[in-house]
Amino acid sequence: MKPIEINEDCKFLQDAKTNRQMAMFNLICSKRDVKLWAKGIKPHRRWKISDVKWYFGMNGNAETLATKLDTLYNVITEGGKDEAVHNQSR
Repeated sequence: MKPIEINEDCKFLQDAKTNRQMAMFNLICSKRDVKLWAKGIKPHRRWKISDVKWYFGMNGNAETLATKLDTLYNVITEGGKDEAVHNQSR
C-alpha cells in the first residue's frame, strides 16, 4: 500500500489526539462528500473541496483525495480490528 502524505500540523491529527470521535465523524462524512464531488454533485451549498484538503492536510484532485481518504479510513479501522484481536488472544 502506498503511503499517504499528510501535513503534520493538520486539524485532523489534532482532533484525533483530543477528540477521536469527531475526527472519525469528519473522516466518514468527508469520504462521502468527496466521492459525490468526484461524480459532479456538490454535497451542500457551502461545501468546498479546499476545506477538506485543509482539514486533512492533503492535496490532489477529487479522485486522488477520495482514494487517500479511503486508504486513511481503512488504515485506522483495520488497525483497530487487528489490535482488538491481538488483545483478546492474551
